[in-house]
Amino acid sequence: MTELSKSESRTASDVSMSQRWVMISVMLGTGTVSINNSSFNPAIPQLMQDFHIAEATVSWVIVIFLLSMSLSLLVTGFLSQYFGKRRVYLSALSIFMLSSICGVLASAFETVLVIRALQGFSSGLMIPLSLGIIFSVTPKQQRGAATGLWGAMIMLTLACGPMLGALILVLFNWQALFLLNVPLALLALAIGWLYLPKQSIDTSLKFDWLGFVLLAISIVSLLIGLSTVKQLQDLQQLSFWWLLGLSGLTGFVFFWSSRKKTDAIITWRLFQSREFNYSLMISVVHTVGLFISLLLIPLLIQNTLQLSPIWTGLLLMSSALTTSLCSNCAGKYLDQHGAKQLIIFGILLTAISFIGLGLAANVSLILLIVCMVIHGLGFGLSYMPATTAGLNHLHDPELVTQAAAVNNLFRRLSSAVAVVIAGLYLQIRTQIFLSNHELPIAQLYAIRELFFFCAGMTLLALPYAWKFPNHKQPKLHIEH
Repeated sequence: MTELSKSESRTASDVSMSQRWVMISVMLGTGTVSINNSSFNPAIPQLMQDFHIAEATVSWVIVIFLLSMSLSLLVTGFLSQYFGKRRVYLSALSIFMLSSICGVLASAFETVLVIRALQGFSSGLMIPLSLGIIFSVTPKQQRGAATGLWGAMIMLTLACGPMLGALILVLFNWQALFLLNVPLALLALAIGWLYLPKQSIDTSLKFDWLGFVLLAISIVSLLIGLSTVKQLQDLQQLSFWWLLGLSGLTGFVFFWSSRKKTDAIITWRLFQSREFNYSLMISVVHTVGLFISLLLIPLLIQNTLQLSPIWTGLLLMSSALTTSLCSNCAGKYLDQHGAKQLIIFGILLTAISFIGLGLAANVSLILLIVCMVIHGLGFGLSYMPATTAGLNHLHDPELVTQAAAVNNLFRRLSSAVAVVIAGLYLQIRTQIFLSNHELPIAQLYAIRELFFFCAGMTLLALPYAWKFPNHKQPKLHIEH
């Protein structure tokens, strides 16, 4: 072997090792965010008891996280270009870790809300930045496998989080849940400090303050308005319609004023990529179906079938674990064969799982678990591959982080609206069925209809999947 070939081999080996450490850092970082969210939900009843607060008040633990996360998603693209992905990611991870440490000392509900707001803001920066960093260090023909691993880590922590949270609550208290984040975050921070690459920055960028304020008002008004809707009668509140109107008005003004601006808070060039638009639609449909099922499964198991919450955990865990296990294989298939067949197959499996959940709702728990496994398989085969394929078609690498942020923002807002609508539909249809059936049966019929609706909605994403290229993406030489 010549000296030149040995040198090239060592360089390639060093690059590969560096990529692995970068992957470990971002997987640990986003895993920390994921496990924080899923493990904290079981603490809601304990918070109500300790602080003597009602459901409407404690719901702000979730609402404030979503609000602050949505706002940080708006500025992620600008910050990553102005300060660099590495600096912003490590800063966000540090804020998340420090706020978790402060959470251990929280003795007032207002303090908990401030900590959750800080965690939400830093989470909104870290998740899209993770994808941006992965794309910056990974050759295009290997990104499917890389994002598959990243997605597998998220789903694994989502699956294990509720059980870990419940176990910690049994052994300790809700403050100890914050400590669960610290070791992972500290390790991710140390590895990231050593191995995350430095990117070029552009300090000449100007921040779109008008666009940010308009879009922030629109999002905050929408989410606060939706948070007030707990039952059908809440739609009669004047405050709800004022908030909804304010959200629509400021959203329209933002679109009208920023559609031709070059420094808009959302770069409209993103939507010139048809493949990104297709992937966005598929991601939104998948996430809406997922969040509606997260509403329906506990109601079906615990209210309608009168079974233990453990069965709810088992059903949700079976889906998340299946997604985690198949994500890496799906990513490798994407790299080798392209997105089209993979996404189509995944969408069909997801639709079949929703139909199965509707048909087997009161037949057998084993069948329900099988349906959730099929759902996890379909989700793993199509959600992350569609997102990766859409980002791969963006010609400007600097757009990847903002595109990932836009994807997250659209998914979360759509899911928030969909869950409220699904809850109201469930209430209306249950009342209608009560004229001829007892409450458990009436609720069962309404839940079935929503599962069938999810199946139909999922199938609407098939045309977008069909339009993806039917071949592997051409290899792109990336300099490291």
